[in-house]
Amino acid sequence: MAVVFVFSALILSEVEISLCAFLPDTAAYLAAMALVLVQYPCMLWARKRAQPYRIASPTLAHDYFSFAKTVIQSKQLLAATAIGIGCLSIVIGLLRGYPNGEAIAFVTTTRMAYGVLTVIVSGTLIVLVLMRKQHVMTVGAFVVMELLACLALIAYAAFPDMLDIGAVFTTTLNALMVAFTWYVIIAFMSYGWRDPYYYAIAAWLVWLGCRAVSRVALMEAYPISTNDMLMNAVMGGFLVLSTQVVFVQFLAIALRSSDEQEHAGARQSSTGVLAKLMALDENESMSELRQASMQHNAEEMGKQFLLSEREVEVLALYALGHTQKRVAEELFITQGTAHAHIKRIYAKTGLHSRQEIIDYLEQYAS
Repeated sequence: MAVVFVFSALILSEVEISLCAFLPDTAAYLAAMALVLVQYPCMLWARKRAQPYRIASPTLAHDYFSFAKTVIQSKQLLAATAIGIGCLSIVIGLLRGYPNGEAIAFVTTTRMAYGVLTVIVSGTLIVLVLMRKQHVMTVGAFVVMELLACLALIAYAAFPDMLDIGAVFTTTLNALMVAFTWYVIIAFMSYGWRDPYYYAIAAWLVWLGCRAVSRVALMEAYPISTNDMLMNAVMGGFLVLSTQVVFVQFLAIALRSSDEQEHAGARQSSTGVLAKLMALDENESMSELRQASMQHNAEEMGKQFLLSEREVEVLALYALGHTQKRVAEELFITQGTAHAHIKRIYAKTGLHSRQEIIDYLEQYAS
């Protein structure tokens, strides 16, 4: 699952950063250089793997890959999340520079506390997802990050002479936002049609851009008013605002009926400016071309192996990377029926995995 991948990577990175932080300078530089070099063979290996939208993975009923009852709702959820990341990033920028915009230095104890807290929270999210808890990576992820922001505010107020204590929660929040942003990027790649780098660059611009703007604004505003209590209240206000923006949008999406979504889809070409900027709109040719191409290849493969019309429909959706649950929803059949069709497809074609089907479609059916 995407969440296991990104948060496991975050845990691994925290272990590596902690190692470098406590080593002597020369050894730390050499270790960091070695870790950077290790990335290149990993990147070469990753490029040979299946694209994210083709990876078969179980999903929760309320995560970013199957939250909504319709594709339109899923795309609205992603758009709301992008706005939520931007709003929360403003809060993170203010927290990281409290109270005057300057960086807060860790001591050995707080540096270790930050690393341990990040690993614990990340591991907990992974466990909850594997236990198939609902809302973990939608509402739950934002609740955790908002809670860390609140704890940072409390710690700053309680320990004004030891700001590194509050920075433990702030830096943990910052690290979680890194992993969460990667998770959302993969979700965008699954629903959108643009090159993955488009979504990666856009996501990092929203996340880091909003954080940087608020940090610079804090540095410029603090000399005008050196009232730390006022600054704490301002950050609390932005935190409440970001929370309201996120959850009001989530609530609105959850309450819409499927019929309303269908009517909204008819108007999306004229009103979905945000969806177009995020390349989530339904009318873009690349998305349609990919689906049409896969449908054509599935039909050709169906002729070669004498598949039924329903099996061809299932094959096209399955090869696009949809889960069996998603295939069933798209074709208005039960998940058991979709599973039976897929088993018959494997039996008739002599293939044994989704990747073998995709390879066959790309090499022969087209």
